[in-house]
Amino acid sequence: VLVHSRLPTVTELLCLMASSLYQEQFDPEVYIGTCFSVSNPHKPGQKSVDPLRIWSLIKFHQFYSTLSSNSAAENRLQILEFGGGPVIYSLISAAPYAERIVFSEFVGRNRDVVDSWRIRESNSHDFRSIFKTVVQSVEGRDDEEVEHREQELRDKIISVIPCDVRQDPPLDPSVQPGSYDVVSTHFCLAVACESVEMYAEALRKLSAYVRPGGYILSSDGLGQTFYTLGDARFPCLTINKEIIEKSLIDAGFTEEFRFHSLPLDLEISDGKEVAVFSARKCR
Repeated sequence: VLVHSRLPTVTELLCLMASSLYQEQFDPEVYIGTCFSVSNPHKPGQKSVDPLRIWSLIKFHQFYSTLSSNSAAENRLQILEFGGGPVIYSLISAAPYAERIVFSEFVGRNRDVVDSWRIRESNSHDFRSIFKTVVQSVEGRDDEEVEHREQELRDKIISVIPCDVRQDPPLDPSVQPGSYDVVSTHFCLAVACESVEMYAEALRKLSAYVRPGGYILSSDGLGQTFYTLGDARFPCLTINKEIIEKSLIDAGFTEEFRFHSLPLDLEISDGKEVAVFSARKCR
């Protein structure tokens, strides 16, 4: 008896190629060095946090502080970071309001960077400059709070686990659907998805983890087809505000859509803008 297996679609083949590209060529140290630091004009030889990243950090702080002021959220939020890469910058302002954070990432080397920092291994990456930027420059707190915040975030990230948005479910079954107040995902979906339909489906999958009345917080490049890290070139799905808003609504995020964007002009990307956006899941 002949059994004819289904041939993969073009989209499925592209997804497999992108998956292999990330596993083989994504270098977390190059990513951190390229995307999170620039030369400090006031202190030659020293690096500072990229101004574009500072803009995002301000938006994340505004999101969590507003969420806290509108509810009894302090120290109670259940947060899922999806596709977090090798960095924890988006969670620094979340830490005071979180009870626990599950951090997920596709590439094993990236998970290793975050887990090494979380458990204070001697050779772990030093994120202190980003903490100082958020706590002192964005939030206006003192140096003592910087060290406290770093330890607080370490304590509240309870696990670092694999994820894959192309799978269903995209996380281990032990991650319970409908149990998170915030799902946070940054510069992930547009690089993981090969079509607008796949992007919309990815948001539907993430929506399953958000409780009714909970939020999604995300950021991505707009009008972008690629970005580079060193010699590696990574393709991106071209999205815009209209695609994002429609996909969010279709995924059940029908309330409190907030969208902020900033023009981009980067050597490592052809993106036209960067956007930070959030929305609330219908109750």
